[in-house]
Amino acid sequence: MMPSKRTFLVFIAMGLAGCGSSSTHTAYVTLPNLNAVAAYRINNSSAKFTNIVGSPYPAGNSPSSVVVHPSGRFVYVSNRIDNTISLFTIDSAIGSLHEVLPRTPAGLTPGFLVMDAPGNFLFALNQISSSVSVYSINSASGALTAVAGSPFTTAPNPVALAIAPSGKFLYVLNANLSAVFAYTISSGVLQPIAGLPAQVGNGALAITVDPANTFVYVANATDSTVSVLGINSSTGALTVLGTFATGIQPIAVAVLGQYLYVANQGSSNISVFTVAPTTGVLTQITNSPFSAGGAPSFELIDPSGLFLYTGSQTGNVISALSIDVSTGDLTATSGSATTGSAPSSMSVSK
Repeated sequence: MMPSKRTFLVFIAMGLAGCGSSSTHTAYVTLPNLNAVAAYRINNSSAKFTNIVGSPYPAGNSPSSVVVHPSGRFVYVSNRIDNTISLFTIDSAIGSLHEVLPRTPAGLTPGFLVMDAPGNFLFALNQISSSVSVYSINSASGALTAVAGSPFTTAPNPVALAIAPSGKFLYVLNANLSAVFAYTISSGVLQPIAGLPAQVGNGALAITVDPANTFVYVANATDSTVSVLGINSSTGALTVLGTFATGIQPIAVAVLGQYLYVANQGSSNISVFTVAPTTGVLTQITNSPFSAGGAPSFELIDPSGLFLYTGSQTGNVISALSIDVSTGDLTATSGSATTGSAPSSMSVSK
């Protein structure tokens, strides 16, 4: 019996998906004003974005932060107004999303999500209830279960958080107090680290930890500076090492090798610095800063280390900049995606 025309089309679609799997990877972007998550396939060589069928996908009210599980099977999204976290499964062939209901309750206004490297725990920063919800992740289903003692209280009105790549420490940024609070992590349970918080600049909005677990970087939007803090590898305690001038109103920080990338919303550019490996001293590279389009709202380095993505708050677009790994320089590419609404965060599969 001859296969139907529909069957041939299915075979073709499956073949295209399989061929693309080695040359592309997926990206997911939160769109708070649309209550949705956009999905794209990105070409590994050119950073060209292609819309995935069915995108954008409905989420909760005002989705703000998105994280892809390292297995590539699940996506988690925090819904600020609903006070929930959405779990989506990823179609392995095309990268489309399917939400698994019901949504998981969080604290008030879960604004940011981070995950440990193995994908065992998910951390949600509850900005209004001033706490961190911690969930263990079921590796088979992706389901979330609150760990004992969750949520864990932090100082009032936290704005961002970052996890050390080692999975041993969690850092919570507080703009009102211009400070970073630190916690040890043991089986998902958080314990405050003595001797902190560490003081940073005014209007601190973004925080990240370098892959070597050596430094914490904080973008101080009001001061237009970056604070560099050293990490005690045994205790997780922080020591302020220095403060360095950036462009106007830095709102995101990202690290790749010896380079620090700072997205400046006020001056619509990216400052690039080399980092001294022992002291953490920052030195701006020769051609920095680099244009980043209209008012970047976030930045993300591709897992390949070849591209840096920025989301434009005013242009409703995501742009890809090529990274020169030998100099740290950035070059505009044709890779971009029009989102139709201001994007708030992005996560990329490996």
